[in-house]
Amino acid sequence: MEQFGMYPKFIIVSQPKEMKGYLRMGICINHKDLVIGYEKVHGGGWYMIDEEKKSVVLYGSSGDYGEPMFCFLDMIDRRFKDYSFWYASSMSATQNPIDTTGVEWI
Repeated sequence: MEQFGMYPKFIIVSQPKEMKGYLRMGICINHKDLVIGYEKVHGGGWYMIDEEKKSVVLYGSSGDYGEPMFCFLDMIDRRFKDYSFWYASSMSATQNPIDTTGVEWI
């Protein structure tokens, strides 16, 4: 159950000396609420999961960190291994596939 003012948001983060980015998703007020400790953030946005179609749509841009930089996306939670990933600049824009062939499922 979503609380007032909390939304499904994502960021792509990495440790400062590592440039391997991890997709972190959560329900929060601000994108910065998803940051743990000192991490480099490579943009973010909002997400929608369709369990029936086994797809994840990432869309928009983070007000805190800007547009997501998928070139840093190297690791995704293992529970999404069989899902397709898509990106759109907005919910009404055309969705484009995100290439996850080189991603490590952790």
